[in-house]
Amino acid sequence: MQELFRIVSQHPWVAMAVAFAVLLILVFLFMKLVKIALILLMIAVAIGGYFYFQYPEERPANLREALEKARSGTGQAVEKGRDALDKGRQMVDKGKEAIEKSKEMVDKGLDKGRNLVDRGKDAVDGVGKRMAGEKTSGGE
Repeated sequence: MQELFRIVSQHPWVAMAVAFAVLLILVFLFMKLVKIALILLMIAVAIGGYFYFQYPEERPANLREALEKARSGTGQAVEKGRDALDKGRQMVDKGKEAIEKSKEMVDKGLDKGRNLVDRGKDAVDGVGKRMAGEKTSGGE
């Protein structure tokens, strides 16, 4: 390993060839990432150029001012996001409460329905027995 480093350090052409080979391998490995980065850079430059030429009076005087403006805008966006998240959580909680209430109402309705069905069965049995001439336990 030390011999390899000695050869590379003594022969600059070898060092350049190794560096070129490493860069070539990296380019082939990360070709898609490089393309995406270049496309995003082109889009950013195009949008920046559009605003630079379209609204020259609104562009910041220096980079520091632009960064402060971006920070404040980001902070406001984060606060709005937090507010929206809190409202969403509240709505989810209300939804859960509504589901629980509806389950209770359905259970009560099912109990009432079962009671009605049982009373209806008893009434039909009583009518059937009366028609058959049997005595019922209802006081006859």
